[in-house]
Amino acid sequence: MPVRILSFLLLFVVSSCLLGKTDTASAAMPGIRATLLTCSPGPDLYSVFGHTAIRLQFVNRGVPVDKVYNYGTFEFDEDFYAKFTRGKLDYMLSRADFANFMAEYEQSGRGVVEQDLNLTASEAAALLERLENNLLPENRYYRYDFFYDNCATRVRDMIAATCAQSGADVVFTHVPKDNYTFRQAIQRYLDYMPWSDLGIDIALGTPCDRVMQPGQDMFLPDSLYMEFRFALREGTELGSTERTLLPQRFFPSRAGWLQPVNLFFLFLLIQVIWGIYALNRTRNDVERQRQMTIPDRILLAVCGLVGVLVVFLWFFPDHTATRPNYNLLWAHPLLLVLACASGRARWHRSLSGLQLSLAFILLMGFFLFDQRLHWATIPLVIGQVFICLKMLRPSWFKGEKAPSVVLHAHDR
Repeated sequence: MPVRILSFLLLFVVSSCLLGKTDTASAAMPGIRATLLTCSPGPDLYSVFGHTAIRLQFVNRGVPVDKVYNYGTFEFDEDFYAKFTRGKLDYMLSRADFANFMAEYEQSGRGVVEQDLNLTASEAAALLERLENNLLPENRYYRYDFFYDNCATRVRDMIAATCAQSGADVVFTHVPKDNYTFRQAIQRYLDYMPWSDLGIDIALGTPCDRVMQPGQDMFLPDSLYMEFRFALREGTELGSTERTLLPQRFFPSRAGWLQPVNLFFLFLLIQVIWGIYALNRTRNDVERQRQMTIPDRILLAVCGLVGVLVVFLWFFPDHTATRPNYNLLWAHPLLLVLACASGRARWHRSLSGLQLSLAFILLMGFFLFDQRLHWATIPLVIGQVFICLKMLRPSWFKGEKAPSVVLHAHDR
């Protein structure tokens, strides 16, 4: 009897030591509940597309655990904007208490919907183990790519890889719209932020207008949520059961009159009226410096500065969606030279002729290019056409004075 008791105690001690060395996933395996959290869009540009995270609930050695794993975390430092522009911004996986996670969204009025993930106990434990391993300092960072590697695609890949490891592949059966491009997919979010919409349409080139292949729409949290509603795991629904944890209280409003298209057409009207008035006050065609008005120079300078950004995004960053870019036809650094020119030199006329040709190519190909350009570029291009024609054919805009009639005495 003492031998049996001693053997039992020894087995108990050894088992306790082994359990103490196991990871959290092994200790929590019997009761893990895995769910997918989808958050509605927010008021800021970084939150306008919504958010996705994984929630895991379990009991670890008698203590309830409720954690949210979030791949959308980034460090905001003094080099943030420089890294983002160069395509070298690293995002990371973070872990937070569910209550703290929800408090942030409740404060901002953003809604949160939860979907149950129908995983087996071993798959849920493996998912927790994978996420904890991703939390290690050497694994938590990844190079962010808006279309192909972000907070939503990471969640999809993590869940799919966990199921595949157990021999149960996830099949996404939802069929998105035909001939739907990346730019069209993000447009419905940007309709409420017209200036951000303009900036994104300028920065992103032809890759943004590629038709999405099946599954590529899941870079958007709303699309990922819809895909998981119809996803199958070994013929059973993966994430159909859902509930609203937070009702959506923040709803973006449509922009008012102060939109890029309206303001740019108003600027074009001022530019044309001012330009024709100044041109008709010019005594002769040699005084071309008076034909370049303040609005003309402002337009060319702004387009030139935008062109510097377009060129930079084309050649230098690691972004995959910024090149090639047809916006270079109306926004390029040479316009800065044209804005500062006096109008007397022959090269000034040559540069004007070049830009006039580029502007006509853009206007004629506006609906033919494989890149959708923003409507606000039209008044900017028309303004450039007006400037170049003034430099090349100033007589077209000069009012002809009627010849004076002299009456002689014998004509009376």
